[in-house]
Amino acid sequence: MSKTAYYNGVIYTADHELPIAEAFVVEEGRFTYVGKKGGLPSSENRIDLEGKCVIPGLIDSHCHLFAGITKIAQDVIFIDAQIKPHELGSMILEQAKDSDGKVKNTIIAMGIDLSKGDFSAKDIDSVISDRAVMVFSFDGHALLLNTYAMKKLGINNDTLDPGSGSYFVRDQDGNPTGLVIEIAAMMICKELIEKPSRKEIYNFLQEIIKSYSAYGYTTVFEAMSLDGEDNTILEAAHQLDKDHCLKMRISTSFGYKGEKHLPIKNVIRMMEYNKENYSSENVINNTLKMILDGTIEEKTALLFEPYSDDKDLYGYVMIDRRELMKAARCASEKGFSIHLHAIGDKAVNIAIDTLSQLGHISGTKCIAHNQLYKDEDIGRIKEEGDIFFQTTPHWVKEDEFTLRCLGRERYGKQFPIGTMQRNGVTISFGSDSCLEEETANAFLGMYYACMREEKGILAPKEESINRLESLYAYTINGAKQLQLERETGSISCDKSADFVILDEDFLNCSMKKLKNIQIQRTYFRGEMVYENKII
Repeated sequence: MSKTAYYNGVIYTADHELPIAEAFVVEEGRFTYVGKKGGLPSSENRIDLEGKCVIPGLIDSHCHLFAGITKIAQDVIFIDAQIKPHELGSMILEQAKDSDGKVKNTIIAMGIDLSKGDFSAKDIDSVISDRAVMVFSFDGHALLLNTYAMKKLGINNDTLDPGSGSYFVRDQDGNPTGLVIEIAAMMICKELIEKPSRKEIYNFLQEIIKSYSAYGYTTVFEAMSLDGEDNTILEAAHQLDKDHCLKMRISTSFGYKGEKHLPIKNVIRMMEYNKENYSSENVINNTLKMILDGTIEEKTALLFEPYSDDKDLYGYVMIDRRELMKAARCASEKGFSIHLHAIGDKAVNIAIDTLSQLGHISGTKCIAHNQLYKDEDIGRIKEEGDIFFQTTPHWVKEDEFTLRCLGRERYGKQFPIGTMQRNGVTISFGSDSCLEEETANAFLGMYYACMREEKGILAPKEESINRLESLYAYTINGAKQLQLERETGSISCDKSADFVILDEDFLNCSMKKLKNIQIQRTYFRGEMVYENKII
């Protein structure tokens, strides 16, 4: 690959030693010069950026890229989150029809807000009763089945709930209503989803990665990549990389839920096997991900005080504390990073307890989501100094349902991003989705992170951070979380030439323009992997 000089740009490097540059040189897929235009070394090719803004390749520090395979393979229908129960069946049926009016034997939809209304299988049965229907909630922590689907899965009044925090909602006679809450119970429903072939998975992955490139991402952390023996998707990613077709860096994780049938020693064995056999230049297998609680939307997030609209409910712990500690210690001793889902303040408290007891480890320690904190736990995470605060900035929106659930005081303490920034805690941002239009847009995420207390966005203003801090959360901080900071995350000499050219100066444009910034080009290892030909 020839040496190429890029000059006459506004380059935000995310490198503290040289935050802004005018030019850089790419050679053999790496940055070999970053600095002033006047200091450029001679090169075969010179590209005038014409004043355009350049940033490092974006990093999604918590996403579900592999879920995109199911979306494509099953032709998943997207439902308006605000749909009413009586509208659901008709909307699903209409959208499920292909151009010839035919409907698949199993219909899968997603996006519904199951907390908004009393949904049940009957809402689908009245329109679709001759085939299975599965509708996932927008937060991924609940789903709705029609009666046909429940019969196919053998779910009835004799079916046992997998745990107190994950269950089948039942009517007064004990019969399942079709509503399924949280991951363990949802996993029982996976049998409805037809598995694509190895060749299809290989091709779908390429398609998904191209879409990530269009959003400016060059590295992602796939949270909950695997949770058992089936590593077909991981094998496909590894093969893509061997074939030089993987134009993105993917850091993966093994999801452990404290299952009784899956001892932690077996989990570690599988993780070590995957690391040894499916790791390559762009596929990194080094993280154990565990889910401590659920979500506010499903009232499964674990709280110190009860939900304001249900004084007997505190949420649920999804994995026994002793098993959590045992798993975290076993994985960290083998060199793996630990990534913990925690949303409620008590879950966050347990997460900090667990990670602090590990002491120094060779991997990283990360808490994902971080919606609620007790004041004392803010001091504790600051004192620890090595725990990453990972979240999705798009979630800082006002919401009446959450206000009713939490009450005014807790509602006003959600997502303490600004506090963490001021306390020196490393913040990383991610989408927690597979390219959902809103959360995939990092610039919209930056807008939300900067605009606390504005119309429709959660107060207080003190929890805002600035644009450069937001950029760091989407770049170098994510790289540090994934232990990739020597390879990517900033435009710095000797690092992989991962960068993005924008249509606006993200630091100096208006806030309205910030959230609508368009990607002009995305480069991975010096190769252009996306070009917006409309601009």
